[in-house]
Amino acid sequence: MPTTPTKLNIMNAALRKVGSYFLDADDTTSTTYQIVNQAYLDAILEIFSENVFSYNTRRIELSAVNANPITNRPYKNYFNLPSIAEGSPVYFNFLVHLEHPTQFYKVTDYVIEGTTLYCNEDNLNVYYTYVPDLEEDAESIPAYLNRLIVLHIAQAISIELSGSENRHEILHVQYEKALRRAKVVEARQGPAQTLISDGTSRILGSHYSYGTIQ
Repeated sequence: MPTTPTKLNIMNAALRKVGSYFLDADDTTSTTYQIVNQAYLDAILEIFSENVFSYNTRRIELSAVNANPITNRPYKNYFNLPSIAEGSPVYFNFLVHLEHPTQFYKVTDYVIEGTTLYCNEDNLNVYYTYVPDLEEDAESIPAYLNRLIVLHIAQAISIELSGSENRHEILHVQYEKALRRAKVVEARQGPAQTLISDGTSRILGSHYSYGTIQ
């Protein structure tokens, strides 16, 4: 039977990789716990704030805040990006893409200033990433992300708990491979790549808009 990816099981899996004793469920004060707990929090933040996975991607529909068109900017509407998703402790991390909520075409002409988004649409579907709260509930983590978190923790605590720089290097290489593997798995789960054009390529868009001030 596979191990349920709870916080305790994830931390103990990381400890086994560095040759350390496992933690009991009621151990929240030992030095080992303090080290691996901080590494757990750091791993969640780094992995999910810097990468886009289906697991940490959400969608929210937004309507323009202004009742009348803006006249002092090249865009007629503005939207307030959510700092916290409605009804959950999920923090907005960064924008993935925008689309029209009924016709579902991608919206590529927009500008973000702080937490305000400007564009010419009246309504938007906003897809964004977030850093999940895995302090209490980690059971829904896919296996490939569970392995990624374990390796991130293990390579972070290896020198402090084992004193072996060689083990640290080995675990770091394993983590980098697991990260690449996770991205491959995500790519296979997504739709087939669309035709690259002026409307779908961010590289072409950046090239055409280079040197302009909006």
